[in-house]
Amino acid sequence: MNELMTGFHEHSIVLFLRRLDPVLVMVTSALVVVGLGAIASTTGAANGSTGYLVRQLVFLALGATLFVTVSGVDYRRLRSLVPFGLVLTVVLLVLVLGPLGSTVNGTRGWIRIGGLSIQPAEFAKLAVISTLAALLSRPEGKRFSRMTDAAIDPRRLVTALAILGLITLLVLAEGETGSVLVYCMVAICVFFVAGSPPRLLGLLVVSGVLAFVLAFGSGLLGDHVADRFTSFLDADADPQGAGYNQIQSVTAIGSGGLIGQGIFEGPQTQFGFLPEQQTDFIFAAVGEETGFFGVVIVLGLYGLLLRRIFMTARSTDDRFGRLIVIGVFAMVLVQVVQNVGMTIRLLPITGIPLPLVSYGGSSLLTTLLALGLVQSVLIHRTETAGEPPVILVNQPTATIVRR
Repeated sequence: MNELMTGFHEHSIVLFLRRLDPVLVMVTSALVVVGLGAIASTTGAANGSTGYLVRQLVFLALGATLFVTVSGVDYRRLRSLVPFGLVLTVVLLVLVLGPLGSTVNGTRGWIRIGGLSIQPAEFAKLAVISTLAALLSRPEGKRFSRMTDAAIDPRRLVTALAILGLITLLVLAEGETGSVLVYCMVAICVFFVAGSPPRLLGLLVVSGVLAFVLAFGSGLLGDHVADRFTSFLDADADPQGAGYNQIQSVTAIGSGGLIGQGIFEGPQTQFGFLPEQQTDFIFAAVGEETGFFGVVIVLGLYGLLLRRIFMTARSTDDRFGRLIVIGVFAMVLVQVVQNVGMTIRLLPITGIPLPLVSYGGSSLLTTLLALGLVQSVLIHRTETAGEPPVILVNQPTATIVRR
């Protein structure tokens, strides 16, 4: 923490604000506001039931503080903290499997602290991104100019694969498949940008599939995972059981029409027919109450957010920074695609939250911390030149112009 604050105080507030990406900040804020409105609607805040909303606001305040703090620290200073973060993550994942763990909907993935609960599998996303970026980076001072640069130390490569495998196995033991999907996609993207050979990328895909098949066949994942895949393939076969969630989700979105039923007016949402409506299926609630136009706006905001993240990666020539940003890009993209896909019955239910919108303190903190890292890379990538960069946003890809 002292290192974080030291790095932050080295910069004046004025210079810090000059270097922030205003578009990324505004888009992030807009999605958070959408999430707060959706949580208020789906949890009965209009009728005085404000517990969920208040807890989300508490995590938002903490997340915003962490976002600003991490943004103000040179991301290269954080590299020394990666091993500590990895060890802490593994310890938390082990504790979840012990007496401290709580089971929700067939998944043993939460540690309860008083009235709050944390989900270590969420924070493990950051551990995977930062660890892979650190291991697949060159020593400090080495830079590269292309999106890929095939120069990976084989020993670091093996270490990275071993750590990824350990985290994946621990989370699979919890019965959590959604987070594992995120880890695998993040790893594939980071390995690709780091210049890994195609054979390794193919091995990652095959290994991920085999790990899931073995966990599924051994009964480690439980019957609820099998039910999710069964309902995805044929939800109408069991409309009151395994297929109920996705049927109600599609019904809610379809009833929204063009302009929606109105905030706090969606019958599927307000009468509780839509399951897990403040978490997994919050996108369906948004679709029901704001309609096609509302859904397009939300997806447009995600598209703009992802574009800004990708532009930051393209315009960063530091290998460690680029790999971090690509990992965050993959994390957000996979979660948006999977959450929306399962809501409209294009993909099986995995329990992946909609970033910045779904209720959940662990998910919100993880996403804001990840975006803080993106801002840190953007702010500090040209620090050695003494002046902040100018990003030409009217170009197909971001271009850095030194003042």
